[in-house]
Amino acid sequence: APMSRQSAETIILDAIKRRSAPVIRNSRGTPMTMEGANGPSSSGPRDRVEDLLSSIVGLDHVKSQVRGLRRTTELCDLRESLLPHGERGLRGSGAAAPIISAALADEISGRPRASHTIFVGNPGTGKTAVARLLAKVYHELGILRKPKFLEVERMDLVGRDKRATVTKTKEVIDEARGGILFIDEAFTLGIASKRNRVDSGFDAISEIITSIDEASEKSNGDDMPLIVLAGFPLEMQAFLGNQTDLRKRFALTFEFPDYSCLELAKIFSDLAHAKGFFLEDSLTVEVIGALLEQETTSEWRSERNGRVSEMLLAGARGQVRKRMRKAAFEEEEDVDHHLIIREDVENVMQQDFK
Repeated sequence: APMSRQSAETIILDAIKRRSAPVIRNSRGTPMTMEGANGPSSSGPRDRVEDLLSSIVGLDHVKSQVRGLRRTTELCDLRESLLPHGERGLRGSGAAAPIISAALADEISGRPRASHTIFVGNPGTGKTAVARLLAKVYHELGILRKPKFLEVERMDLVGRDKRATVTKTKEVIDEARGGILFIDEAFTLGIASKRNRVDSGFDAISEIITSIDEASEKSNGDDMPLIVLAGFPLEMQAFLGNQTDLRKRFALTFEFPDYSCLELAKIFSDLAHAKGFFLEDSLTVEVIGALLEQETTSEWRSERNGRVSEMLLAGARGQVRKRMRKAAFEEEEDVDHHLIIREDVENVMQQDFK
C-alpha cells in the first residue's frame, strides 16, 4: 500500500526537529533577534504546549514566537483575574478600588493574537507540517478558537471573474475561521492566466487584505483565521515585492532551509522503521548520507528535499520485492522482506535519482 501522506508528514516533521534554526525576519525583511529562544526553565511540571514545542527542537524562531505569545497571554489572564465582575475581587479596598480597576482595565486590550505569517522554502522543507503543528499549539494557548487547519491553493480562491473570486475567497476564509488558513504556493495569485490579462488572483488578494483589516477593527476579530502564505523563495520574493499592501499585513517571515544529505538519510531511516522495515547493520545513516552526496546534486535535492527520502523508500521497497521474486524463481533461501540492504539503496539512487 502507498505511504499515507500523514505518516510521511509526521516523519518529515520529526526531521525538522533536528535542524538548525531558519532565519526569522520582520515585515520589512530585517533579521530579528531570538530573545527567549531557549524558553522557560525545565524545572516544574511539563504541559501540553511545552510538549509540542519540545518536539520541534531546533526551530528556535517558531518556539520564540510561541513562547512570547504565551507570556503575553498569561499576563492578560492575570490582569483579567485581578479585575473581577462587579469589583468582586476589590471589595473592601475602599476608595482605591475604582482607581485600581481603571488602571487594570487600561492594561487589558483583549487576548493576544498571532501574526499572519509567511513561510518561505523550497519544496519538501516542512512548511505544511509546521503550520499543522502551530494550529495545535495556538489552540492550546487559547489564541486560536480551534485546532483547525485548512490548506488551499490558487484554484480554491480564484474563480472565472471578480465576483466568483470574491465569493470563493470569502467562503474559504469563513471555513477556516477560528483556525489556520494555509495558502500554498501563494505567489501564483500574482500570476495572470493566459486567458485574462487582468487576472482574478488579484481580487483574491484584495479580499484577503479586506478581511484582515475588517477583523482588526472588530472586538471579536480573533475568529479571523491566522493566515499563512507559503511558497518558494524566489517566487515569493518577486510576488511580495509587487504586493506591498499585502506584505504589510504579514508581520513575520519564516525561512525554511534545504535538508542536508545526512538529514535526508535520517528521514529515510525513520520512514523505513515506521513502515516496519529495518536496515542492515552496514547501512547506517552516515553511509546513506554519503551515497546521497555521491549520487545526487544539491540542485536536484533542493527541488525535492524531504520527498527524496520518500522516493528512496518507495524505490527500496521495490528492490526488496525484486530480490524476493528472484529468490523464489531460483529456489534460493527466502529473502527477509523487512530487510533493506545497501545494494537496494545504491540501485535506487543509480537508476532512479537522475
